Amino acid sequence: MEYILFHAGYMLASFLSRRDSYEKRENVVVPHPWNSGCCRNFRGGTVFAEEPAVTQLAEVVVIGDRNKEREVLPGDFVYTKSQTGFLSGKNTLDVPFTQMNFTEKAMETFTGPDKPMDALLANSPSVRQTGSILHGDFFFRGLRTNGTNFYVNNVPGVFTQFNTPLYPIESLEVLSGPNVGIYGTGVQYETTNPGGIISVKTKVAPDERVLDYTQTISGRGLFGEYLDYGERFGDKKEWGVRITTENLNGRTSVKGTKINGQGIFANIDHTTEHAKDNLFIGYRNLDIQGGLRWFILDSGVTKLPAVPKGSNDYSFDGMVKSTHGWLMTYNHDQKFNEHWDGFFNFGMQRNNLDRNVMANGGSGYVLKEDGTLTVTAKPGATPQEYYYWQVGTTAHYNTGDVKHDITLSYNQAWRNRKSAYNNGSLVNIGTGDLYTGIHQTLAAPTKFDTRWNNKTRIKSYSLVDYMTYEKWNAVLGVHKHEAVSNAYKYKNATSSEVTGIDRMESDDTSPTYGLIYHPNENMSIYASHSENFDCGTGVNTTFENFGDVLPPLKTKQNEIGFKYMKNDLLWTLAYYDLKQDNLISVYKPGFSKPFQSKDGEARHKGVEFSVNGKLTDKWNVFGGLSHLDAKQEKTTKGQLDGVRVNGTSQWTAVFGAEYNPNESWSILGRGIYTGRTPVMNEKVWAGGYTIFDLGATYKTHFGKTPAELSLMCNNVFDKDYWMVSRGNQVYLSLPRTFTFTAKLHF
Repeated sequence: MEYILFHAGYMLASFLSRRDSYEKRENVVVPHPWNSGCCRNFRGGTVFAEEPAVTQLAEVVVIGDRNKEREVLPGDFVYTKSQTGFLSGKNTLDVPFTQMNFTEKAMETFTGPDKPMDALLANSPSVRQTGSILHGDFFFRGLRTNGTNFYVNNVPGVFTQFNTPLYPIESLEVLSGPNVGIYGTGVQYETTNPGGIISVKTKVAPDERVLDYTQTISGRGLFGEYLDYGERFGDKKEWGVRITTENLNGRTSVKGTKINGQGIFANIDHTTEHAKDNLFIGYRNLDIQGGLRWFILDSGVTKLPAVPKGSNDYSFDGMVKSTHGWLMTYNHDQKFNEHWDGFFNFGMQRNNLDRNVMANGGSGYVLKEDGTLTVTAKPGATPQEYYYWQVGTTAHYNTGDVKHDITLSYNQAWRNRKSAYNNGSLVNIGTGDLYTGIHQTLAAPTKFDTRWNNKTRIKSYSLVDYMTYEKWNAVLGVHKHEAVSNAYKYKNATSSEVTGIDRMESDDTSPTYGLIYHPNENMSIYASHSENFDCGTGVNTTFENFGDVLPPLKTKQNEIGFKYMKNDLLWTLAYYDLKQDNLISVYKPGFSKPFQSKDGEARHKGVEFSVNGKLTDKWNVFGGLSHLDAKQEKTTKGQLDGVRVNGTSQWTAVFGAEYNPNESWSILGRGIYTGRTPVMNEKVWAGGYTIFDLGATYKTHFGKTPAELSLMCNNVFDKDYWMVSRGNQVYLSLPRTFTFTAKLHF
């Protein structure tokens, strides 16, 4: 215990210095409306059904085993119940969309301090990896997205593209389709989320006290320490506190890349007979030196240069991405009576990406066909603040034999962003190529003054009715939003004088509906339609027109599918047809980067298959296969009609298996395949690739203290390959990476 307390103190001290044997309790197994099968959660809130027959027992507060509540499949990688919005608490067979719900074990197995979160998300065949140590980007059904589109405790927008901590997270759900409207609309930036929703739930205090201490070592000496403490208090254990901390320092598997980070997060919940409150709050500081892995293709490139070693160092002195800030979510749920519930959700974020010195003003090196690089730089910074609130009510009524859960909600969100200025034009600081690295001749500029870039506000209304009748379920929903986005224009690149504000206003009504039929208790067949209309896409630093707000993008999706769950195996098969307004890259003479604009439509038609669960007593499997046909349509003069959408591979697949020879050992293997992928409107193609991961976990005791020792190797054969991101950009793969983890359960 002294050892743990010492390290806990060390972690806390490190955190503060930056930036100016189980003890068991007796369990009372008594039904309670907050954790029994008589309720489900809406947006982090609770939707109540009928009261228990013995109502006097409801005063006893029992949080329960969350794995049992969420019904985890064998292997403990995937839950079978949803956690998002009006679907919360619904079995996957009752959901008219493709979904995959990852457990804490899955996150711990496949992610790590120097591995992007798409290493976990790749277990869904809907997802194609494009992440790096710096950015958590990935493709969802052929549409790029990242951490900005996550929901945290049903609050959108509090994570960022760069800062998406997973260690305070208990579960992560991947839900397909442009359904953001009926779950609550936040203000995104750089990307929209028509491909689907990523929803996470934070760790809460369980029935039994938890005190876990974890150490990790990975890459070339990246050390991590994590403390996880949770306990319940009060006469009826109605109060719960869960605290997670991080201390991270060292070198990753990519040469020249260093990470230094500290974080602390707390989840406090309070449960009574008729109400529940949950507060999640935390602060994180993260500095990454080096780590740049992306390259903008020069307009004259006709083929990709040979892939260099994934471990190569492309950093220069002064290259850094540094962020610090805090976030908060708050959820209140109230039971008025057996027919009515209410909920209130609030979230905010203050994030200061105040030092962002990357090549080409943050957008990556310009890469020529011979492998040479244009090494230019200027400092960047994008501090931002974000606010969100939502209020709503849910009614539970029957009309004849039809059961209704009707939810009405209203929400507003604001995001205000700044960007760096007063740093002049891009400065040539050296030369370089893919194979010998960067040869720096000048110091990188270091002035980080900021000015307003964009302010966006959105308000929306949602009405959803989930109906149940015998073997049928139906969803009817409608969402209306109104948004205003202001992009600030200035006299010149070094001025703070505002010369104009580009104002983009939008409003739209988007329906969602679905129908589910259960031939028997193990099977469901469904069809659904969903739509989304965003509030205008902010152009990122990859393009010359950075800071502009493009007109809103409309997305529509039709999906039909089949789900079957029996003998601890879940099988899913789905076909979807998705249309979205198309974003293209336009090259203009005299500019090193393209301009982004809207032209025509992108149509994504695909088939997805997945399987998760127990194959035999000692074998668990997970994986899937996706076929995607993504083409551009209705473009100007038809010049791009029929051309494949940039960044979309026709085939992706993942397959993994876990072998448990006994209760102590677990051996895991995974293979991921990505087919060849177009760049620059099929002018250039990135080759397909297959990578393999291998790991093992051993459960033991140190004295009377239970322990888990794990070794994971990602990219076992050290495969080098190009990944495609955006229309004109490629990422270099990460090299073979070993991660050793030791977790102690006190």
